[in-house]
Amino acid sequence: MSRRSKENPEGLKMFDSHCHLTDAQFGADLAMVLKRAHSAGVRYMMTASQSVPDSRQVVALSRHREGVYCAVGVHPHDSDQFRSWDVQALKDMCIESKVKAIGEIGLDFFRGISSRGNQETAFHAQVELARMLAMPMIIHIRDAASRARSIVDEHGYYAGVLHCFSADKKLAEWAAEKGLFVSFSGNITYGEERLEDIVRAIPRDLLMVETDAPFLAPAPSRGQRNEPAMIRLTVEKLAQLVGITPVEAADLTRENALRCFRI
Repeated sequence: MSRRSKENPEGLKMFDSHCHLTDAQFGADLAMVLKRAHSAGVRYMMTASQSVPDSRQVVALSRHREGVYCAVGVHPHDSDQFRSWDVQALKDMCIESKVKAIGEIGLDFFRGISSRGNQETAFHAQVELARMLAMPMIIHIRDAASRARSIVDEHGYYAGVLHCFSADKKLAEWAAEKGLFVSFSGNITYGEERLEDIVRAIPRDLLMVETDAPFLAPAPSRGQRNEPAMIRLTVEKLAQLVGITPVEAADLTRENALRCFRI
């Protein structure tokens, strides 16, 4: 039976499939952030990591928190610090029961914080790690769709999700063809018609939602700190775009995320 509250009158049960609970922006009030999430109807959260040290932190954070799961991996922005022996460190963490994915990993050629060569090296190594462990990947792609697609195709491993999708229809079609889940964040509330059309085109059994908190707060809170409780606004927008009720959207995206992460 779903739990109803003032913050969640319909009794929605949601899965925030991507957030960063170890981010410094949550350092002072994480307990309250998690309490608000629960009151809002967030039953599951996937907290992703940025680096090997952060991976250790997300493992520790999730270990004793009900409904909080984690992914370990090196973000493309941190790829300049990636070393070959990091693969073993990440592999060792995957014995933890709350570790459900390798991520977030991928390519980001928009900011260029790490070199393209180092990003590709880290991405190759971590896709192969996920394949070897038969674990889903949480993939970050920004201004690098063609190259990221080529790397994934090279390994021939397609378990996981394209997180915070903002790319073009071609990448969305490739993901759907390969059976990769596609996750949307608060970016679908910003009124971008191109992205709204992509949401409608994704097969329903591959749709997921996320906050990417503390980033990308949905409208009307854009520019403020995001947190998992705000996933409701994205669920409501997705429901509107797809033509279903918020309860149906919450159930659909929750069950898809549970399948994706094998929970």
